[in-house]
Amino acid sequence: MVADNFREIGTRLLTPLARNFPLDPMGISLLSLATAIGAGYCFYQADEENLVWLLFAAGLVFLTALLDALDGIVARIRDMVSKQGDLVDHTLDRVADVIILGGIALGPLVNERAGFAALLGVLLLSYMGTQAQAMEAGRVYSGLLGRADRLILLMAVPVIQYFFTSPIEGENLITWMAYTFAIVCSGSALLRFWLVWKFLEE
Repeated sequence: MVADNFREIGTRLLTPLARNFPLDPMGISLLSLATAIGAGYCFYQADEENLVWLLFAAGLVFLTALLDALDGIVARIRDMVSKQGDLVDHTLDRVADVIILGGIALGPLVNERAGFAALLGVLLLSYMGTQAQAMEAGRVYSGLLGRADRLILLMAVPVIQYFFTSPIEGENLITWMAYTFAIVCSGSALLRFWLVWKFLEE
C-alpha cells in the first residue's frame, strides 16, 4: 500500500488545520460521508457528453480523503479517541466505498460488470483487514491498493479521462481502473488471508 508510506507526512501537514478545525471527529466523519455521496453522484452523472462531472467527482473524492484523514488527527489532538469512534470511522469508510464505486458501476462510462467486480474486490479486501483485527492479528495493511491508494486513483484517473478520451483496447480509462481494482484488491485480500492464517499457526 504505497500511499500509507506517506501517512506520517500527511499527518504533519494536516495537524495545523486539525488544531483549529471547527467540527469534532464525528462531524468530520459525517461531512466526509456527504462528500463521498456527492462524488458517487458525479460519477453516476458523467457520460461521453458531460465529462466535466468527472472533475467534480475527483474534487469531491479529494475532500473525502482529506476529511477522512483529518477526523483521526482531530480525535487524537482533542483526546477523543474511542472504540465507538473507530467503529463509526470504519463503517462510514465502507459506506463511502460502496457509494463511490456504486456510482461508477452504475454510470454510463463504465462496464457494469467491471464496476461491480471492483466493488466486490474492494469490500473483500476491507473485510480481510477487519477479520485480521477480529483474529487479534492487528491491522493488516499488506497488499496493493489500500484505501489511500484507491482514493488517489479515484482522484487522478477521472482527471486523466477528462483530457484523454480515446479508448484503450475498446474500453475507457475508468473501466480499466475498475478492472484493476477488482483484480488487485482480490489478490491483496488473498494475501491478507494468508498472513492471518500464518499468524494463527504461530
